[in-house]
Amino acid sequence: FDCIKRMYTAEIVGATAAGCASTLLGHPLDTIKVHLQTNPRLTNALHAGASLLRSNQWNPLVFFRGMTPPLLSSIIMNTAMFSVFASVKNSLPDSTAGALTAGIISGVVTAFISTPADFIKIQSQLRGMSSTSIFIETSRTSNSPLRLFYRGHLANLGREGVFTMVYLGLYDRLRVAAVAGGSGDNSDVSLLHVAAISSLTGGLAWVASYPFDTIKSVTQGSSFHDNKNHGSVTFKKAFRDIRNRGGYRAFYKGCGASTWRAILVTSTRMIVYESVLAWF
Repeated sequence: FDCIKRMYTAEIVGATAAGCASTLLGHPLDTIKVHLQTNPRLTNALHAGASLLRSNQWNPLVFFRGMTPPLLSSIIMNTAMFSVFASVKNSLPDSTAGALTAGIISGVVTAFISTPADFIKIQSQLRGMSSTSIFIETSRTSNSPLRLFYRGHLANLGREGVFTMVYLGLYDRLRVAAVAGGSGDNSDVSLLHVAAISSLTGGLAWVASYPFDTIKSVTQGSSFHDNKNHGSVTFKKAFRDIRNRGGYRAFYKGCGASTWRAILVTSTRMIVYESVLAWF
């Protein structure tokens, strides 16, 4: 019993520390990404960053707008992501297919936590309001606030499923292979290997899931004040609108700069997580 308790304590502490560290590092670049995805007039990350600063009296805190929901949700989300992945992987054959399947399932579970947090975050980033104000306004605006909070959930299911499949599933396989001789002894790997592998899988996962992220940002960033159009921004409509802006390349607008953010966030998350587990 003590062994199980220690294991779950390590998972929770590790996931919490990893989530907080990665959110604090990555949120400013996420703010720039969301503005790039939702504003056709912005051409690149530098343009978006400069535009944000100019419109907010050169206050750098604008890049941290809307950080509270993802910071709080990251504690639950990362615990769920790592715990579900480990549980599902242990119940499946020790294979690449098993690891990738565990990643997809972990991502789907995570999406139920991240969708409402992302909705509040994106509305806050785009409208310049506090997360609390967005939450209160959303709760009062509609007869079905839960539907609004879960706007963009289909796109987020795709994003989280694809991302975690590559990020954790591929990471697990490469981590095993990185151990001396490829013997499968998965208990000892250096932080340098952790950083290199998680940077690779995090970057690949972000590129693979980015079109879903763009659709999600457009869907969740749309206004919900027009009752006539309430609920009209569907996955299909967002997909069509993005494609009409600039073809299929538009789904990857801002991907280059935000991939570096993804590499920074995912490698930091995994280094902190693995370090905490090793400490326990």
